[in-house]
Amino acid sequence: MAVVFGHLKGTYIKMRAVVLFALFLCGANALPEVAPQMMSERQARIITDQVIEDIEDISQAIRDMGLDPLLIEHDIYDYELPVPVIFNAAAELVDIRSFGLSDIVIEDMSINILQSRLDFRVVLPHIHFSAKKAKGEVTLFGETLTAELDGTVDVRNIDAVGHANYLLGLISGISIPNVDVELIISQITSRLQLTIQGDDYSDDINDFINKTVPGKLDEFSDEVNELVAMIVLDIINENYLN
Repeated sequence: MAVVFGHLKGTYIKMRAVVLFALFLCGANALPEVAPQMMSERQARIITDQVIEDIEDISQAIRDMGLDPLLIEHDIYDYELPVPVIFNAAAELVDIRSFGLSDIVIEDMSINILQSRLDFRVVLPHIHFSAKKAKGEVTLFGETLTAELDGTVDVRNIDAVGHANYLLGLISGISIPNVDVELIISQITSRLQLTIQGDDYSDDINDFINKTVPGKLDEFSDEVNELVAMIVLDIINENYLN
């Protein structure tokens, strides 16, 4: 599986969810100085239009990089040290497919002028992953581990809802004091078959993805949302408002 995700390297996809939230707000930088302390409807429209355009650029970049749809018909990877018995690894991927990563639907992107707040809601309706065969073999100090995976994973309705408060200053321009984000994943469905050393672990991996992951996300939702908001705010301040 690690080999598959190696295809996802690059600036546009690193921490995609977090960077996407930051891009919601980067359009605010189009107004470095605002004379009145209240943003006009025209200025608000300029900002929201710019943010929407940035999100559309992200979607197009994902497609241009060949990540949506993603198709690996047949690839073989291998690596070994000069003395292979110490460490060597090989992987074979057959008919690996994924789609939906670039299907970013903007349900709401608006500025509340009276409350100095940007409200947003963005949804990824359906991300699908399937593998006909993903096989790996690793040898470490003469001990060999083999694993083989096939099946599908579907994630439906990744919903990002939130708002960012902004301040307007005659000298300082626009600043973002805080961001609130709530992440909601409606459904994760895993139908994978996994064998390790010939033993069947399909029930274990499906229970983990279908039950444990959603349960933990729900249990620690406040902490996850707080962490995402902090990272987003740092990205905005460091990259767009300085």
